[in-house]
Amino acid sequence: MFNVQKHLRHVVLALGLAAASLTAGATVLPTYKIDVANTATSDIAYIDFVFGSIDGAAPVTASLSHFTGIPLSELDRTGAVSGTSDGFIIGNAGAYNDLFLAVDGPFAFDLNFSEGFLGFASTFDSNSFFSIVLYDSLSNVIGDPNGALNFSLSKTGVVVTSTSSLLSLTPVAAVAVPEPADWVLMLTGLVFVVYMTRLNGRANARRLAAAQATVARAIA
Repeated sequence: MFNVQKHLRHVVLALGLAAASLTAGATVLPTYKIDVANTATSDIAYIDFVFGSIDGAAPVTASLSHFTGIPLSELDRTGAVSGTSDGFIIGNAGAYNDLFLAVDGPFAFDLNFSEGFLGFASTFDSNSFFSIVLYDSLSNVIGDPNGALNFSLSKTGVVVTSTSSLLSLTPVAAVAVPEPADWVLMLTGLVFVVYMTRLNGRANARRLAAAQATVARAIA
């Protein structure tokens, strides 16, 4: 009986460690919440989203969503761009994919990257690049022409570089969701624990009944 209980404790401990590792080992990219300064006072009239990659890069998409503030007006798109002002998706296929918007007033949006590039073997460390470029009402670049906000994507994650105070970025951590196969493993282990517990309980009940019968015979 002692060995069974000891084994059950080991199984429960192992299941607990497995549950903790389901999310601990997974890399989940955050949602980047981006706020753009008041365009009336900063003279931001246009915002340009550029996404490109080098040869051999893993396919990645950048999703722009949850736009708040002044409605946007799309002026142009080039390459792997889809969607509307409710939400745009830009792919990294080739060297240049572009979405050009006219803006009027302060606004904000969310940026998410698909995660297929994480752990992807490539000749170069950083193989995809996403940039946000700002323009004034005369179509002049505001700040760095390479981007006021730049995201360099590599197999180990995303490196963000900001060159302008007109854009503020807040990463919001995502919660890792275990894969279905992980849940199956966990449930199988739990079923085993329940089965062994009940089996041990029946054995104890039989021992108790036998002891009671022995005492009854001795009294008689």
